[in-house]
Amino acid sequence: MRINNPFKLISQPKILLYCFFVGSLIWFFNELNNRSNASMLYPINFNYDNKEELIEVIPPPNSIEISINGTGWNLLRNLLKLNITEVEYNINKPSQTKFILSNSLLPYIAQSLENVNLNFVVTDSIFINIEKKINKELKVLVDTSKISIADNFQIVSDFALSHDKIYVEGPQSIINSLPNTYFINTSETSNLSSDFNEDFTVEIIHQNLSINPEKINLSFNIEEFVQEEIILKVDFYEENFLLDTSVVVLYKIKKGVEISPNDSLYVTLRKEEDYLIPEVNGPDEIQVLNISPNSFILDK
Repeated sequence: MRINNPFKLISQPKILLYCFFVGSLIWFFNELNNRSNASMLYPINFNYDNKEELIEVIPPPNSIEISINGTGWNLLRNLLKLNITEVEYNINKPSQTKFILSNSLLPYIAQSLENVNLNFVVTDSIFINIEKKINKELKVLVDTSKISIADNFQIVSDFALSHDKIYVEGPQSIINSLPNTYFINTSETSNLSSDFNEDFTVEIIHQNLSINPEKINLSFNIEEFVQEEIILKVDFYEENFLLDTSVVVLYKIKKGVEISPNDSLYVTLRKEEDYLIPEVNGPDEIQVLNISPNSFILDK
């Protein structure tokens, strides 16, 4: 009588692998026929009216975690989300609803499930924030304190803005908290020595806000100036008082601009109590910086 060696089977890897695969397959199909519990993220759609007039600050989730019971085949189909029905839930007063209790979702979820039973909702209360959508107009201003001009240069024109207003739209609570003005951030404009013309991107004040326009152009002109000094004669006569002297005038003028003889400077005296205050008169191109002396005692 011939006795087969039991280790001969083990020595053949392909046969051993085949037996393991068949055994696993039998066990797997057997388990699929048994009932068990499983947790899954089930899709849900929250509906409400007048969506175009509202905005979701804290949006509702698109799925919730639930615990279900059923046979392996049906659990597998749900876990793989094969041909399952999305839960539909209507929010009656969205702008007034701040949370939804998980218990209130039970009948809607149970109605959507097929061939499995709902044990409970794992997800706790769902917090949402849906607000009325409003808009606001903000006046655009330029913070000139952050603009630095190079020495001997100065701004010689008005600030020209492509838009003097921006319009923001978003949740009511955020819009109401905004100021009435928007300042262009010019912090990077330093030591300017030529005409300025740049586009500034309007900073996102809040992620739930939409802004129009998104860019604003700012431009202004810059000129170089030179300082000059001139001595001007001053004379004044009143009763027994005689003034015959001169003052030194320090002024600045655009580089390259020359004063014509018809635009000559001259000094007038303004009486103020017991003093005579010299005032320089001349063309608009000249900017007087200093007059020395700046007053005379009216000695009567």
